[in-house]
Amino acid sequence: MKFIREYENISCRDVLQCVFELNKLDFNIYKTLKTIGEARADALANKMNKERSTVYRSLQKLTSCGLCMKKTKTIESGGYYHLYSCNNPKQVKKEMESCIDEWYKQMKKTLKDFEEELG
Repeated sequence: MKFIREYENISCRDVLQCVFELNKLDFNIYKTLKTIGEARADALANKMNKERSTVYRSLQKLTSCGLCMKKTKTIESGGYYHLYSCNNPKQVKKEMESCIDEWYKQMKKTLKDFEEELG
């Protein structure tokens, strides 16, 4: 089967990008943040040599899909900033497994109707 052969050498990176619909930049930001541990968007942008707004958009995406978390910190002189960090790998793995299981259930359900639809 052609489909199966194409995925014989699939990596964790491939699965992560597929499940959470991440592009290369999103993944690289995730990986860099994982290495740093915790960072502000501007510091991460400087480290990666990217625009702050570009990094911020990826961080929003990573946060919304549960790969990262955002903490708001208050500045004593007024104002605030956000610190981003990666969620626990076990938690991320559990979320990925849940997404894959849900996808599998949907595919099985769709296959039940295969003959009716394409009869």
